[in-house]
Amino acid sequence: MSVNENNTITAIDGVQVGHAERRRARTGCTVVLLSPPAEVACEARGGWPGTYDTHSIDVGKNFLSKHAIFLTGGDVFGFDCAAGIRRFLLERRMARTKGSGQLPGVVGANIYDLEFANTRGISYEELGYEACAAASSARVKEGNVGAGIGATVGKFRGKELSCKGGCGSTAWRSANGLTVGALVITNALGNIFDPQTSRTIAGARGKGGRFLDFGDYLDEFLLSGKPGNTTIGVVATNAQLSHEQLIKVAQVAHDGLAISIRPVHTMQDGDTIFATSTRRWNKVAATNTLVDVIGYLAAKLTAEAVVRSVKLARPLGGVQSGASRV
Repeated sequence: MSVNENNTITAIDGVQVGHAERRRARTGCTVVLLSPPAEVACEARGGWPGTYDTHSIDVGKNFLSKHAIFLTGGDVFGFDCAAGIRRFLLERRMARTKGSGQLPGVVGANIYDLEFANTRGISYEELGYEACAAASSARVKEGNVGAGIGATVGKFRGKELSCKGGCGSTAWRSANGLTVGALVITNALGNIFDPQTSRTIAGARGKGGRFLDFGDYLDEFLLSGKPGNTTIGVVATNAQLSHEQLIKVAQVAHDGLAISIRPVHTMQDGDTIFATSTRRWNKVAATNTLVDVIGYLAAKLTAEAVVRSVKLARPLGGVQSGASRV
């Protein structure tokens, strides 16, 4: 894509993204709207996932097409955003109150931001509605927005030594129109590693602002385990993939987290990725070869989105960004 093109997940026709947040409370919600509804798959590889209605998109299930995927702060309280999303879908007549397969289809996942955010009095239902109302096909806003406002990274030595996480998105388009995109909310126990520069760019900080390596603190971590993490995201394509193929794409997309987060998929993280297809591109048959290409791109773009999420994050609530570490 040229510099003038949208190189975020909304470059895919039929995908819109909206954010809503409460800056003072440091929590928020991000919604991916799919119009028309599209099949969604999911893969959770962290040991502590928080997911909403993902059983409905398991293998062998029927209600696979969804109107919206939400990524929210607030841990279990954040699931209330689903009510606001349903209200929006019904008001805009994008879904109906009756009819098999026509009811509001909503799935999602949360991050644990409760040690950083102040969720007292926050209505996640309103945040969900506002995020839908703000959704558009414009370039996705990144950094301290939506669910990313409450995200932090490098917490294996405690929040006080962590760096700011956030929201990141990127996309790739071929000359013949195949498009793949990723959107990630990075809220990880581990440090963030940039594979392009082979350097840690955000995470647990030591004296002089240097980043600490998880491997040097294993004995300490054994005694103090740091729960309260999770990186969540969405990968999307316009290729006509089956639900089974989307499951594979979601699985392979987790490789992008493994490339960019150290450590990842721990028992203290709830790492979860959704995959969806708008099925508007059919120039190549949906063979194993196509799935391999899309899976490769999903992993690559997921890693890039993680890196962007922390590079574009800014200091907040006493937590430094990677770029401004002290």
